[in-house]
Amino acid sequence: MKKRNASLIKPYALILPALALAVVFAYRPFILTLLNSLHTVSLQGQRLTFVGLENYQRLFASQSFQASLSNTLRFTLYFVPTNLIVCLGAALLSNRNGKLASLNQVFFFLPMAVGLSSSMMILKMMFNPSIGIINQLFGTDIQWFNDKHAAMALLVMAGVYLDIGLNFLLLHAALRNVPSELHEVAKIEGANSFQVFRYLQAPLIAPTFVFVLMTNIKDAMLISSPVLILTEGGPFRSTQTLVYQMYLEGFKSGNYAMGSAIATVVFLLTLSALLLLLHMERRRVYYQ
Repeated sequence: MKKRNASLIKPYALILPALALAVVFAYRPFILTLLNSLHTVSLQGQRLTFVGLENYQRLFASQSFQASLSNTLRFTLYFVPTNLIVCLGAALLSNRNGKLASLNQVFFFLPMAVGLSSSMMILKMMFNPSIGIINQLFGTDIQWFNDKHAAMALLVMAGVYLDIGLNFLLLHAALRNVPSELHEVAKIEGANSFQVFRYLQAPLIAPTFVFVLMTNIKDAMLISSPVLILTEGGPFRSTQTLVYQMYLEGFKSGNYAMGSAIATVVFLLTLSALLLLLHMERRRVYYQ
């Protein structure tokens, strides 16, 4: 009887440390952030007066928030498809047998070996309109930091660069797990490369692809460091995202209540998008 009870308790004991960490570093901060968004908060971080949804009413009426929300959604719309196409193409290219396969793997995995801040500073110098190598290499005069369309394109490229390492690794591993016998059968049946991908590889790597899609949506909604280092939200708030505005409100201006309200909105938007994707995944993705 004692052994049976011990076997029942053991699984819960194993997850207890992870649950404790989640409570301390995830659930508790979220609850505190939600409470702060419903109060006025002093510069010392103390909640003063309960104001209900007044902070949210002021937030949604703010032109700065409207611009940040629009920019975040536009960035997500541009970044997610671009990143998926680039990473999937890189994985397919490296999955081929050849002398350059290993070199391609190292090349696409390399961004993970360089720190975020260092990478962004390198990109900032490369895209400098005056002395950057990009304009000189292509003979252009694009004002990457002063033109709103160019600045958004620069953020998309920076996001792809930061995410390509992990995404490539996941998709490449998924392609490697497709049984070679199925490839041989497809070739015997006369299938071309596109048909092999469409009818063989794509269904089998769909679970991994959906996971990568979910992480891309999350990364797009939470983008902040490239904005802070490259564009600082400019020009004229054209690249100011929700998380960057949260940083400005909460840490630059000391408006902790408004910063907490923005954080709550970002959380709810991201959670809603991921739950919708999970619902669609259960109907369309087959797990072996």
